Amino acid sequence: MDELERLTKAYQSNKLSHAYLFEGDDGQSMQQVAIDFTKLILCDQDNQCQLKVETFNHPDFMYISSEETTIKKDQVEQLVHHMNQLPIEGNYKVYIIESFEKLTVQGENSILKFLEEPPDNTIAILLTTKPEQILDTIHSRCQHVYFKPIDKSMFIERLIEREISRPVAELLSTYTTQIETAVALNEEADLLALRKSIIKWCQLLLTNRSMALIAIVDLLKLAKNRRLQLVTLAAVNGFFEDVVHAKVGMDDDIIYHDLHEEVKGFASKLTYNQIILIYDQITEAHKKLNQNVNPILVFEQIVIKGVS
Repeated sequence: MDELERLTKAYQSNKLSHAYLFEGDDGQSMQQVAIDFTKLILCDQDNQCQLKVETFNHPDFMYISSEETTIKKDQVEQLVHHMNQLPIEGNYKVYIIESFEKLTVQGENSILKFLEEPPDNTIAILLTTKPEQILDTIHSRCQHVYFKPIDKSMFIERLIEREISRPVAELLSTYTTQIETAVALNEEADLLALRKSIIKWCQLLLTNRSMALIAIVDLLKLAKNRRLQLVTLAAVNGFFEDVVHAKVGMDDDIIYHDLHEEVKGFASKLTYNQIILIYDQITEAHKKLNQNVNPILVFEQIVIKGVS
């Protein structure tokens, strides 16, 4: 049974939750299921109503997203104000927040209060590809819907078909699973140069922490804005995912194929606890960047608190 079938059964059984957290790495699939679920809740079989949802013109529906690295406070305030009003056309109001991890801490806390005391018949659908960056208190107030992992190798091949080089496609696969987002990023910056700088920094992180501190300056010359800094963190995370895959013998899942032998070497020297420590620091770095902490300080903390 797929995710939409399960949600449909819950609707038909009159067992709707007031909040759902969709988790997975296939952002497009989660978005489509969220829209289809919203149409079911608000419209049932009414085609005209469904069209209003699809075009984001339904008065009882609100969709929040952002092309920026954060979802702004005023978007959250507008959402809360709108959802506190009574439904206009039916019995329910529904809101979807795409890339929920983009909320600032203040935004998350505003939504948390809203989840704790939601208006009657108001349903939240929160979408995230990075659940580890979301407050535990948000997790605890939502019903979780898990989506099957996307086939990253297929995603990489689709990027190559769009004339993106394999090394860059591998880098982009660590950050996004949406083709158009990846293509736009490739046009925005020299990602091949950034990839080389990221790999060098990861190597220094494990072999020479003093030089890793110095290399942050060169790294951030290429990752010159918040979006590219988040890409960089995702790519660093991907490097250490490869180390884990090599450590447990899952060689087919390694992302950076040209680094296969190198990551196997690192895997043999690192303990699981050391790798977990690095993951924790990368997750914390994501949160700090979204809180507008100076990026140099963010990357310095990964080095300082990293493996000894």
